[in-house]
Formats: sequence, C-alpha cells, structure tokens
Amino acid sequence: MTEIKHILSFGAGVQSTALLFMSCRGLLPKLDCAIFSDTGWEPDEVYTHLEWCKVYAADHGIPVVTVTGGNIRDQYMDFLNKGTRFASIPLHVIQENGDKGMNRRQCTRDFKIVPIETYMRRKLMGLKKRQRAPKTIQFHQWMGISYDEMQRAKRSAEPWKEHRFPFLHDLIHEPMLDKPWRRHQIKDWLRSEYPQIHVPRSACIGCPYHDNTEWRRIKEDPKAWADAIEFDEAIRIQPKMNGEAYLHRSCKPLKDVDLRTDEEHGQNLLGFANECEGMCGI
Repeated sequence: MTEIKHILSFGAGVQSTALLFMSCRGLLPKLDCAIFSDTGWEPDEVYTHLEWCKVYAADHGIPVVTVTGGNIRDQYMDFLNKGTRFASIPLHVIQENGDKGMNRRQCTRDFKIVPIETYMRRKLMGLKKRQRAPKTIQFHQWMGISYDEMQRAKRSAEPWKEHRFPFLHDLIHEPMLDKPWRRHQIKDWLRSEYPQIHVPRSACIGCPYHDNTEWRRIKEDPKAWADAIEFDEAIRIQPKMNGEAYLHRSCKPLKDVDLRTDEEHGQNLLGFANECEGMCGI
C-alpha cells in the first residue's frame, strides 16, 4: 500500500506559516513538502518571509519549493497591450448605467491551484503530461483555512488527493489539532512562539479583494503603491468590457480613493464603527 504524503499549500501568510511551523515543532504530522506558488506580484516582504521559512523548514527536514504559473501582472498587461490569453482577475466594474459588479475570478486556479497540482503530478508522482493519475489517495493536501472562514473549505475534485484543514478540527475529517483555531488565535500563537519574525499578509499587490486596511498597508511601501496605481490606470478601458474597471471596490481611481480610517474621519466618536467585525470582504 502506498504511503500517503503530507503536502502543504503554502501561501507564506499567517495560516499556512503556522501550519508549517507546527509541523516543524511536531504539533502536526511531519510534512513531506510545502509548495509556494508564486504569482510574481507579491509584496517584497512576502518573498523575504518565504526565504526565512525555507531555511527554517529545511533545518527540520521539510523542503519548501516554489512553483509558478507565470507573472500575473505581466500576463494581464500583455492581454491589454497585445490581446494575448489571460486569466480573469475579479476587477470591480462600473457600467454606463451606474451598476457595479465584478469580473469572474480565474486567477486563483491558474496561478495557485494548477501550478501546485502540476508539481504534485509531475515531480512527486512522476507522471508525464496527460498521463492518468491513480484513482486512490496519494496525498493529504493541507490548506490553511481557519475556523472563522470555514466556508472556504472545499473537498478535492481529484481522486488522488484529499484536502485537509487542520484548523477546522473535526468538521470535515478526523481532528489534527486539539481544537478549532480562529485567525486571531493563530496570530497570537505566532507572536508568542516566533516573536522574532513578521508574518505578512500574502496576496497580490493589486488584488481587488483588498479592503482599505490592506490598501493603507500597501501605500506605506512607495514602490508597491506606485505599481498598484499604474496597473489600476492601465485596466480602466478593456476590449469587450461593458464599463470601466478598477482595483478598488468604490470604482474610483486608486490614487483618488480616501483610505482614511473611521477614526480619522471622526466617525468613531460614539463607537458605531466597532459593530462590524470586518468579515464582509473576505
């Protein structure tokens, strides 16, 4: 019987970093491999953190490998300038009649899911292109989904792998930890056990799902902010698009958006801003 391998989909953000470290510490089973799929458009701090994790995990016998489906920003700019194929990004679109909507999201599959699955098929199973994979489970693929976002957990569509969600406790499979873990608990654990490192939020610089808190964080890096603004200006008018596209959910140019907090607006005097827990845009 083939031994099932433990593989981590590693985004280098809070949840997946904690899973990697817990495996290194023996709080979770020993990972056979962690795979980071590089979109080519992460903030510099993510790449810095990734390199730290590679060294730390290697010291505990866990390889962290990088795969890629290409540079998402460059490919989208090639589509705008040359009409080449592209993976749809969930841009915010405002139509001529004022209605707002979003493009469909294809980027996660093309730049995250497919590169990782390709590595598992080619490198870890030794399959050739289009060669059929076994119909029995070869891998437990870990996903860093916390208890407060359990709706994101999806079962694998491939018979050769099973998705595992250690932070969800026993909701989908047998427990891997002693309790469900929420994001704030995971952050507290990282701060307590690894105070010497900063774990960044892993997402593309120009991800349209950013809330104002994240845009403010990006704005603190002049290089990343200029990059996002340049991309935002470039996507405004696109072939076969009924309306104008924007990175910010307000459907305003990013450079003109008011990113001030409620406190800075003077709207938290009576405490009303504390009612929302910030889950709407996740």
